[in-house]
Amino acid sequence: MLNRTYNEHLSLNVHCSAHPLSVLREGLLKNRIVTAETLRSIPSGRRVRVAGIVVIIHTPPTKSGKRVQFITLEDETGLIDAVAFPKAQEKFARIILTSEVLAVEGTLQRRGKGGVSVSIVIEKALLSWSGRLSHFLEMLREEKRDQTE
Repeated sequence: MLNRTYNEHLSLNVHCSAHPLSVLREGLLKNRIVTAETLRSIPSGRRVRVAGIVVIIHTPPTKSGKRVQFITLEDETGLIDAVAFPKAQEKFARIILTSEVLAVEGTLQRRGKGGVSVSIVIEKALLSWSGRLSHFLEMLREEKRDQTE
């Protein structure tokens, strides 16, 4: 599966067989980073770590005039909504805005009837995962090149 995912990325720049984050999942799990699916079973108020490919960062105007970033991430099990308030943005804006794989730590919040709306209030961005996907795919590319020579 790993080789197939790599070949799709190399030749088509798309991923059909597996989500690109699946190649990093083992390392993510070792670092206590949970999936979107797992978030469904975690109680509100718990501190969690999540990671995903950035789908969109939206900064709509607010009544207070404060800048709030609403971030949607995607991992191999679904979408993750995260919120970065000004304090988190001061420290981590560069990481948030430039990461291909954004890994964050924060407090899980449940809202709505039955707590079905889940989001993470970002307290920390985990720099160690920035660029990991590109680095991993480049390693695979070099390995494949070595095998064909």
